[in-house]
Amino acid sequence: MPNQLLIENAALPGLPNSYYSEEKSLSATGSAATLIPEIGWIMTEAGQDSDLTVKLKLTASPTYATLSGAGLGGTYWSDGTNLYINNASTTATAKYFVLAHKP
Repeated sequence: MPNQLLIENAALPGLPNSYYSEEKSLSATGSAATLIPEIGWIMTEAGQDSDLTVKLKLTASPTYATLSGAGLGGTYWSDGTNLYINNASTTATAKYFVLAHKP
């Protein structure tokens, strides 16, 4: 079995002793890729707007790889410059959490 990330006693999102940030919201403009500025493991919520996908920027031109299907959740590594929410339609709000070391 591949390596797994196991989190014990993670606490509720946003609490001082939690591994999870509070829920973050990002306004994704229509027909464009919007940068997720946080660094770390980004956990997007499932069941969001069906026009939202997560993309990884591959080149400066830019070229993107789609990491999630529309409206699906997932966990992705971000360096603060390479992970984007893409919106295929009008402006929508993407919701996610940032996973960090426990304080």
